Amino acid sequence: MKMLTGDILPSSGRATLGGFDILTQQLQVRRLVGYCPQFDALFDLLTVREHLELFAKIKGVPRKDVNLVVMEKMRQMNLNSFEHKLAGTLSGGNKRKLSVAMAMIGSPPIIFLDEPSTGMDPVSRRCVHYSPRTSSNPYALLAILRFMWDVIADVSTTQKESTIVLTTHSMEECEALCTRVGIMVGGRLRCLGSVQHLKSRFGDGFMVHAKLELATRDAITAFFDASVKAHCVTPSLEWDITHDDAVKLCKTLGAPERADWLTSKHATGYALEAVWESKGKLPVGTFCAWWVGETRFEQLQTYLTKTFVNVTLLERQNEHSRFKLHEHGDTPLRLSRVFAKMEESKPTLFMNEYSVSQTTLEQIFNSFAKEQEEEKIVARGIATK
Repeated sequence: MKMLTGDILPSSGRATLGGFDILTQQLQVRRLVGYCPQFDALFDLLTVREHLELFAKIKGVPRKDVNLVVMEKMRQMNLNSFEHKLAGTLSGGNKRKLSVAMAMIGSPPIIFLDEPSTGMDPVSRRCVHYSPRTSSNPYALLAILRFMWDVIADVSTTQKESTIVLTTHSMEECEALCTRVGIMVGGRLRCLGSVQHLKSRFGDGFMVHAKLELATRDAITAFFDASVKAHCVTPSLEWDITHDDAVKLCKTLGAPERADWLTSKHATGYALEAVWESKGKLPVGTFCAWWVGETRFEQLQTYLTKTFVNVTLLERQNEHSRFKLHEHGDTPLRLSRVFAKMEESKPTLFMNEYSVSQTTLEQIFNSFAKEQEEEKIVARGIATK
């Protein structure tokens, strides 16, 4: 972005903005561009209003309209209360707002926003005051709460005033604002397209989130009567057992490996371990409920692996689990088939609810970021020893 705006010279290659070469026609290029740098380029001893007035005059706003344009930008970015405050005393978030406002003054054809929401809290990223124009007064200022992202999108998409080139590490911001997305790795553009295109092209399969039903009293009682009751001193769900008793039950029930799950590091066994640590024992009914839940989870995992073959468990917490269904073989994995298989198995696998989604843009970005290598080429005009 610094090369496109003329801050630094490119080591090689050629680029044009609006048909003008960024190297040989910099004057024409700069007339087309509004720029919000990654690090705020503000004058500490100028106020918010003075910054906006300065840039309005630089960008050729008619003298009679300067005050109205400045007032509109301050309302739009919710900077009214800081109008006469020195830029050097502003918080990081308000400095970013001022930098964005300066870049948008004059509605330049191309606006570069380099990490525009850096330093802003989540509310400030989204919430600003926007000033719509009315038919009676084209610059009437009526402050209504809107999203900051909507203001940026309004400039580029709704009003089509400017093309906005935005850099960000926030995939949420990217999906909210960008119609085309590019990912750069090691100074090279690795992909370019719509969010949906990138998900389809670089996403590997689907994500499945399943929430299993909690074991009912009837299910717990049925399991207890069929498998556990005969091994209890007192044939009651309220009979208390120790950790050692539970280990013996795991072996008796034919699944000794589950004894290793009764630890604080297991996704569900931690709850039982916590009770043993605090009380030294727990009701056998609680153990039976845990056992039924583990059996249901194993059935779900076995079904997914058998149906979709290449399945990875990503996360599990109590009755919630998240799986990644990868592509397998030459046959593409279709969303319709995933939904069909999940829906037909929902009753038998005791699923309370489930969701299916594509690979997220965040995951695609991270997969490219893993390939990042430190750039070793020296930029033109940089002296080295």
